[in-house]
Amino acid sequence: MPTYKLLSQGSTKINKSNTIQDKYFSRILYLAPDNLADGKRTVCPYAKIAKCNEACLNTAGLGGVYSSIQKARIRKTLMFLNETEKFFDLLIKDIDKFVKECEDLGKKPALRLNGTSDIQWETIEVEDFKNIFEMYPNIQFYDYTKIPTRKVSHIANYHLTWSYSQANDKYASLFEKVPYNKAVVFFDALPSMFKGLKVIDGDKHDMRFLDKTNSVVGLLAKGKAKQDDTGFVIKALQVA
Repeated sequence: MPTYKLLSQGSTKINKSNTIQDKYFSRILYLAPDNLADGKRTVCPYAKIAKCNEACLNTAGLGGVYSSIQKARIRKTLMFLNETEKFFDLLIKDIDKFVKECEDLGKKPALRLNGTSDIQWETIEVEDFKNIFEMYPNIQFYDYTKIPTRKVSHIANYHLTWSYSQANDKYASLFEKVPYNKAVVFFDALPSMFKGLKVIDGDKHDMRFLDKTNSVVGLLAKGKAKQDDTGFVIKALQVA
């Protein structure tokens, strides 16, 4: 396994994704969410609107156990915010290593850059390319997003799943307008249907680009999300 400077060496859900199928191999980038890095600038512009800042997956798994992991995520985020050129230099080196890792495994690369962030990578030029997706056309990129206005359908190798929340009425009203699959976090059980769409178990794997269209990706609350009362996490009773 190569040593990465920015990409995560391991993640429970990513590891699960890599073992349930043989076609793709995935890695993920974890940053410090919202404005956690410096208390001012956010890498999750809809975090406070959707009320996911307190229930963020940043506190789930090993990220909620080891302070060293949190410090590393803050360090990477500050580099992105303050030393953007250095950040992308390291990211490109990591991605090149990742592509080689996939070649050695005989699998197609799939990369999630917003593990615990919501950066609009499609708007950031990298070297002589419009964005990182254009630079690596043979990588399948994918992310969740809280930003309902992102338009990436013209980017063939980037897949988005919109993360739903009922914490804000205006935000919740966009359910039928956002053109992507919707991810919904539930407290203790997944319903079979939600707002007229079939619910699939999103905890089985992380490769959302493999999901059928017009689906709700059901996720069970993890970490601090288990105590959420904002409307971001949905109770099965509410669905019924």
